Amino acid sequence: MAFFVVLSLKQRRRLFKKIKIKVRTWDNFYLKYKISRSMFFNYLSGRYSIPLRLFNIWKKIAKFHDQVNIVEKKVYLKKEIKEISLDENLAEIIGVLNGDGHISKNKKEICVVGNKHEEEYAKYLRNLLSTKFHIDFNLFFYGNIFKLKGCSTALSNLLVNNYGLPSGNKLGKLHIPSKIFINKQLLIRYIKGLFDTDGAFYTRRKNEGVIEISNADKKYLIEVKSALVNLGFTVSLLKNHIAIYKQEEIKIFFDLIEPANSKHLKKFILYNSYMRR
Repeated sequence: MAFFVVLSLKQRRRLFKKIKIKVRTWDNFYLKYKISRSMFFNYLSGRYSIPLRLFNIWKKIAKFHDQVNIVEKKVYLKKEIKEISLDENLAEIIGVLNGDGHISKNKKEICVVGNKHEEEYAKYLRNLLSTKFHIDFNLFFYGNIFKLKGCSTALSNLLVNNYGLPSGNKLGKLHIPSKIFINKQLLIRYIKGLFDTDGAFYTRRKNEGVIEISNADKKYLIEVKSALVNLGFTVSLLKNHIAIYKQEEIKIFFDLIEPANSKHLKKFILYNSYMRR
């Protein structure tokens, strides 16, 4: 059992306002107490009650003397993630993580970053990740980007050890897991996750559609090209991206892969309506 402080909305606002005046920026403040940024903002927002030991320190900084409600709660240990079945959902997630995803070097954080205008897709991903892994993934918006973040060392280790996902810098370390590469349905979902994050669809010349997937890792692009060729597509390999140019293959790609990111779907709908004229 452990003790926590439950503050009213007014108390919480006053406490953190006084602390902010003293510390000016939160970035170094929460690190000093060895808590994550997301956990600190859960305390600040009132989503989680504040541990009594932290409150006793922070009230001194803020010169906060209100009477507060102290409750006793069970402290739950983090659930050990023993096994994750490789299914189509996991294949898509691995594609996402090999695209705009990241596992931190210390293996404590799993995140996906994208453009703030892709909020609908960000919510789709949050549901996909949370449902598959049974941990919370929190969605944040910073300037022009969104960040979807989950914290679990056990999950990070499993993804790295069982499926070869890199932690830290990804350059030169990306691969399509062999179990996914040899299974058509898994490969389709993997390409979906990768295309939704690292892909693009646009038109050129006389409304000719182009499908692209970009990456700085040339060896990885060669793997992705091979995967798409195995799925029946004609693929060109360029310096930092691969592309599908054949117009008869554009609709086949969208029908087969079924992208979830609306930024691709909206452009494809416009392209398709033009082609039908």
